[in-house]
Amino acid sequence: MEVDEKKSPTTKFNDKTYYFCCPSCKSMFDKNPAKYT
Repeated sequence: MEVDEKKSPTTKFNDKTYYFCCPSCKSMFDKNPAKYT
């Protein structure tokens, strides 16, 4: 899936920036980032 890096929600984990399609996906990632990396 492609996302617009300028408009999408982001979070940092292990010095990498992750971009998300929507706030709910970011929230799921933030709860357990190791599951998704």
